[in-house]
Amino acid sequence: MKRTPSRRWLPVAALALVAGTLLAGQAGARADRTAATPGPLAGLIKQSKKESGLVFYANAPASNLKIVTDRFQYYHPWIKTTAYDLDNNVIFSKYASEAAQGTRTADLLISSAPNLWVYATRKRFLVNYDPLQLSAFPKFAKQYPGVFIVSPDPAIIMYNKLVLKDKVPQSITQMANDPGTYGKLTGYTVDNLFGYTGIWGYVQKKGWSNFEKIGKGKFTAQTGVAGQRSLVSQGAAVAAYLTSPTVRLGIETDPQLSKILGWTYNKDATPLIPRGMGITAKAASPASAKLFLNWVYTKAGQQAMCDAGFTAFRNNFTPKNCSNTLADVYAKVGQKNVILVPFSQKFVNDYPKFKARWHGIFG
Repeated sequence: MKRTPSRRWLPVAALALVAGTLLAGQAGARADRTAATPGPLAGLIKQSKKESGLVFYANAPASNLKIVTDRFQYYHPWIKTTAYDLDNNVIFSKYASEAAQGTRTADLLISSAPNLWVYATRKRFLVNYDPLQLSAFPKFAKQYPGVFIVSPDPAIIMYNKLVLKDKVPQSITQMANDPGTYGKLTGYTVDNLFGYTGIWGYVQKKGWSNFEKIGKGKFTAQTGVAGQRSLVSQGAAVAAYLTSPTVRLGIETDPQLSKILGWTYNKDATPLIPRGMGITAKAASPASAKLFLNWVYTKAGQQAMCDAGFTAFRNNFTPKNCSNTLADVYAKVGQKNVILVPFSQKFVNDYPKFKARWHGIFG
């Protein structure tokens, strides 16, 4: 039997290797052509590589924001990020002072204080620049030129699972009308801007009566979410009303904490506390800041925001394995029971009388 010379036949593995090499070469060529094609952000990318990284002044907990900035760096590895977790008032006063002195200051401000965004707009602290994918979001995403809502945070209820067991609080109304079960509560003081925003939004929907009932029991006011979490964890309070949803990250990722704490939406009325963001007029890295602003409004950015315990709110987008979305708030609470607190002058003007009434109830 005549044998065919082996040089005329290549083993299957070798054929696959050749084919794979050809495909890889074609794919590489396509990638090179794609990379060479200027995109709408190409100019910003080029400029950002000459800049000195991003500086954030933010009221977001550092652990939450780090998840977002780390994800951003995955897509933009040449941009170093530095974030400072600051009180709302400090964010704007620190920027104003440094901008006036001409020293290095924040490139991006992130804050949940509607009144201070009104002030910042009046003082022209921000650059008028719109992210490319802004039209994929609800209209309220843009509040003023250069001022955007990056996360419409629902004020939620945090509670002690070990103490309350099956008596999971569903609303402020429920807690106000059952002092035997929910007699020890905590929450923000109105002196905290997140607290004022949440309480103001709730009162627009439900009035003051529930707070007047709660004020007759044991209520321990706190200026921050960390203090509230500590009180509820220890059992000194059974629940915290209208607290920040950033606590969701710790509850969901810390096994010890998740044994003690749970959270739920406030179903009689849920205020959305708008966490705003803007690029500063004195930014040292304006191109990098614009890239970040653009990225946050992409699907990848929204997935990161959701994963970090913020609220994803891009229209017709469902993050993977994450329910921290505006759509989920609407589904669980009912859109008619949700109120977005606006960046408005009325909100600013209401504060003195509103604060006096709150202290009249709680001391």
